[in-house]
Amino acid sequence: MFQHFILVASSYAEGVRVGYHLVYEGKIPENVIEEKMKKISDIKRTDIGVHSFVTTSEEWESVVELDSFFGDVVICPDFDGFMEVLESDLEIKAVDVAKFFLAMKSFSHLQVQKLVYLAYEKYLLKYDEKLFKERIVAYKYGPVVEEVYCIFKKYGSKTIEIDDETEYILEDIHLPQALGRMLLLKDAEKVVPILLDVIKEYGNLSASELVKLTHSDGGPWYTVYEPNMNCEITDDVIKEKAAFEIM
Repeated sequence: MFQHFILVASSYAEGVRVGYHLVYEGKIPENVIEEKMKKISDIKRTDIGVHSFVTTSEEWESVVELDSFFGDVVICPDFDGFMEVLESDLEIKAVDVAKFFLAMKSFSHLQVQKLVYLAYEKYLLKYDEKLFKERIVAYKYGPVVEEVYCIFKKYGSKTIEIDDETEYILEDIHLPQALGRMLLLKDAEKVVPILLDVIKEYGNLSASELVKLTHSDGGPWYTVYEPNMNCEITDDVIKEKAAFEIM
């Protein structure tokens, strides 16, 4: 007989359920399981399922045959790989911010870009920290995160429709993926209020009003913009020039 120890969690970054599978012939030593659980507890994720089964085979297929719940789980090659996937969800990306806004309300691509920039600016000015690692550059119509631009440019000036039917399950609470993802962040208590403030303050502005806001004379975009050069709007420029962005 073989004992299977299985950890399962949703991966926002990969868009799938991922797992770690440990199998021993006979009984798994208690200290081995305790070691893994200690490392899992250190990253403070509440959505990790812990399972243990006994089957007549060491193969993963025997687990799936026993319970179809595990049929779509992608097993990581080792424990370190599983941990890397989990930890990747603890850091926010610019597209996560965009999807959060789109889960709250429908926006055009131009509006989303400006809201993502304003969230970054507000977070930077309050905490003197980056909200995300991607660069912000100056396009003709204002600040742009190129990774977000590449994902949503196909919509043009139309309202963006996203498929957010996938749910995150956090302690039996079912949330749309873009919202549940935010609760996994290590700085969720700092990030989420900033994003909600941005929606409240700027969410009803039209694309042209947001362009006007982020194009203010003397502001960050105005300071660095050169046609077709995609110059970076650095943190130092934002901290020095953001006061010019007034309605």
